[in-house]
Parts: sequence; structure tokens; C-alpha cells
Amino acid sequence: MKILILTLLIVFSTSYGQAKEELINAIIKVNFLDGPDGRIERTFPGQIEDKNEKTIISSNNYYNFKKLKEIISKEELIELSTHENHVLRLYAIRELIEQNEKSINLKKIILDEIKNEKYIQTREGCIIDEELSYSIIYHDYWNQVCINALKRFDDDDDKKRELIMLEAQENDSLLKRINTDILKLDKDIDWLIYARIFQIRKYDKSIKSNIIKLLFNHNNSYAFEYLKDNYPNEFQEMSKKYFENYFEKQNFETENQAFYLFYYTNYAFENGKKEIIEKVITRLKKTDG
Repeated sequence: MKILILTLLIVFSTSYGQAKEELINAIIKVNFLDGPDGRIERTFPGQIEDKNEKTIISSNNYYNFKKLKEIISKEELIELSTHENHVLRLYAIRELIEQNEKSINLKKIILDEIKNEKYIQTREGCIIDEELSYSIIYHDYWNQVCINALKRFDDDDDKKRELIMLEAQENDSLLKRINTDILKLDKDIDWLIYARIFQIRKYDKSIKSNIIKLLFNHNNSYAFEYLKDNYPNEFQEMSKKYFENYFEKQNFETENQAFYLFYYTNYAFENGKKEIIEKVITRLKKTDG
């Protein structure tokens, strides 16, 4: 009897190990961060499908990782969050975020990804794109904060839902620490991250100087608006300094800069300040597209 049990354990362990490795290797080979596409049984290229058993390997990594996470332990999942393959690592981090796992240093992970600036190939249905890994992770956590808040709220009122989500962002200590450390970076990152960060209406005064640097060093319109709303007594002088000494030097060639220019154009015409309008028009004439 003992020999039979031991034999079964060995067989199970071997089978588990093979399935785990097959799925990991498939994820690495496909190398796309996929969303669900409704075609769970789609066979991995080159695989002979067994008509008598479910196919465990798919050409869509969403299903490969879904199967993988069902057979690995929490410790193995955490280990995969540091895997050298970026796609596999992001799937593991995403799953840990969805599980509200606190054992990983998410702030360090995001800051390291910002430093590395790695683009990840993504697929959602027939849409293929490239996204920055830090933006993917940041938005996974940002979304989870909102999802957690809405779980305790069953009202369909959209305005109330927006307020609940905003309150959750402002009260989430980890999200605020991540945001604060991002704002301390003398670097212009994905504009959508700034859009999320500055939904929180007030940060500690200790990072005011960092936000001013984002304006003067990187032309950041989200920083401009934040300073306008939170430091009105000082803002007029900041605005004057920016438009007189910095605005015309900006090239507005990147995607971020295009968003910033759009904001400054609206600001100029809404406020009706002739000298700023003239500077914006001159800048627009020099801008391609």
C-alpha cells in the first residue's frame, strides 16, 4: 500500500511539474500580454490537439496563465513576480494585485519599471499594441483600489460611484506613496499616469517643489493645473514665469507634449490673456500637425 501511495505521489508530482513548465514555456514563447478573446480552446501553433482531452496550451497567454495560476502555490506565484520574462512577471504581479496580496513591494516594482522603460506587447481581441510596463502595473493597482471600493457600494448612480472611487484613491496609503515617489522623479513619464495622480486633489507641501519642477523642467500641464488650484496666491507669478521663460522653448513633439499643448491652448483662450494667447498661437504655428 505504501509503495502504491508513493508511486502515485511521484506520478502526480512529475505530471504537475511538466504541466507547470509547459505553461511557463508557452507564455514565454507567445510573449504577449493577452486579454481574454473567448477562444479558450485555440491550439498553440505546432501543437497536436488531443481530441479526448482539453488542450492545456493556448496561443492566447491569458488562458495559459489562467491555467498556470490554478496549479501553482502562492509562493510560486510570488516567485514568478520576479521572473526575467516581462510578460510572465506582469501576469504574476497582476494576479497578486487582484488577490490584494501585501507581501510584494509594489512601490519598488513600479519605480524600477519606470527606470527601465520596458515596452510590452499587448493584445485585446484583434487589437495589438505596445504599452509601458510601469503603466500596466500602475493601472492594475489603480483599478483594484477602485474595484475594492465599489464592492461595498451597490448604488447605480454614476456620480456617487465616481466620488466613492476618488475617495478610495485619496485614502489608499500605498497608492498615495507610489504617487508621491513618482512626483519626486525629475522625469516626464506617461501622461495618463499624471492624469490619475492629480485626481487626488492635495499632496503634502513637502513635494510642492517637485511639482514645480515638473512644470518648468517638463512642461507638465497637470502640474500647472494642480499649482493653480492649490497655490492661488503664488500661481500668478509661477504662470508668468512659465510663459515668459519656458513655454516657447518647448518642442511639443512627443505624445505627452501634445497633450500638454492642448491644455495650454484651452487655458489661454478660456482666460482671455492676450499675451499668453499670442505665445500659444506662435507655438502652434511652429508645431507639425
